[in-house]
Amino acid sequence: RSARGMWKPGTRGPGVVERAGDERSDVIVNKNKNLPLTVQRQRLPIYANRSQILYLLEHYRTVVVVGETGTGKTTQIPQYLYESGWAAGGRLVGC
Repeated sequence: RSARGMWKPGTRGPGVVERAGDERSDVIVNKNKNLPLTVQRQRLPIYANRSQILYLLEHYRTVVVVGETGTGKTTQIPQYLYESGWAAGGRLVGC
C-alpha cells in the first residue's frame, strides 16, 4: 500500500493535521540572528564543550556526542575540526 492510503488513527484522513486550539506549534526562532556569526556560534550550548570535544577526538577513535536538538552538534563539530586542521591535505570532515 502507498503511504497516501494510510494515516494516523483518530484523524480524518491522510495529510489532515488536527490541532487543539491551545496546542502550540513547534516554531524555532533564532533570537541571535542580528548578532555576528561568530557571536551566534559562541552562544550555542556546544561551544562550552569545544575544547573537551576536540581533546576527545584527538585521543579516542570513536566519540559519541549526545545533546538536545539545536545545541550545535551537527553544525559546529565539523567546523571545529575544520578550524583545527583536520581537513588539511584534502581530508574530509563529516558528521
